Amino acid sequence: MGGSGSGRTYEGRPRVGAAKQIKASALAKMGALTEGWSASLKWPGSGCDDMECTFSDDTLRLSWNVEAEQESPRVIMSIRVSWSACNYGGRRPWLICPYCARRISALHLSSNSRQLACRHCFNMTYESRNVDAIGRSWMRQEKLLQRIGGSCGGGIFSRDPSRPKGMHHATYHRIHKAAFDEMWRREDALEGLCMARFGCRWGWLF
Repeated sequence: MGGSGSGRTYEGRPRVGAAKQIKASALAKMGALTEGWSASLKWPGSGCDDMECTFSDDTLRLSWNVEAEQESPRVIMSIRVSWSACNYGGRRPWLICPYCARRISALHLSSNSRQLACRHCFNMTYESRNVDAIGRSWMRQEKLLQRIGGSCGGGIFSRDPSRPKGMHHATYHRIHKAAFDEMWRREDALEGLCMARFGCRWGWLF
């Protein structure tokens, strides 16, 4: 039996990815981290209405109304941005959490749509921590296949997608091979589990 503090302490915590988030990489890609940038953005499903954004002096300034609160004051947040040099030139943006000052890649929106903070401040966990080794294997394979336009669902043919337009052949074959290697490792693990527990091979149970 486990003692005090034992067990999976991340169960019941909010999941990274379940909440709406803003990413430094996405902001940079859309040109939002350019001096003097200003725009009014739509954020579908976030609960934020009429979000106004500006960027100057390495600070992203956001303001919005909460859709569910008709007479609430406008939310105003300032998020500092820092930069790090990349190995092959250029620089990478980071967002500074307005609450703990951590340098992070993404900020998450609170359930009441009134705050943006890092996953540490919201005590969030990753979905992969709530599944077993087999489940994590499925998640890894799905992420690989999504990079080349495929999916684990829908039958065996959906696991062998065509090379996306513009992707190098070598890149496609590397990702494709990694996805199938993950599948075969999972099959081997399932077969070993079935042999250990039931004394038969994986396919014989069905």
